[in-house]
Amino acid sequence: MYTIAALLVMAIALGGVMAILNSIIETAGLTAIRNLPVIGGHLDAAAAVGLVWLLDIHLVATFTGGMRNEWMSWVIDGVVIYGMIPVKDAVVSAIGKGLRA
Repeated sequence: MYTIAALLVMAIALGGVMAILNSIIETAGLTAIRNLPVIGGHLDAAAAVGLVWLLDIHLVATFTGGMRNEWMSWVIDGVVIYGMIPVKDAVVSAIGKGLRA
């Protein structure tokens, strides 16, 4: 249960990191990065992996029993956090609907 909550919190944090990263990209005039086929389409996932690496967290490793290499854990955790964004949006929407009722 705590792992799911931690993944949701990390998805919220990723939203904040992406807002800052997008602001920096626009301010620096590097908007062409978004048009690159591989980098621009996966910049959010790369930011999630970087966030996991920077914070040195291992959320999914508790389920898998560890990875062969530490970088695999960072990539898997980052991709899972990136995948939790729709779940986070659904949870926030459900909480908002519950508060309005």
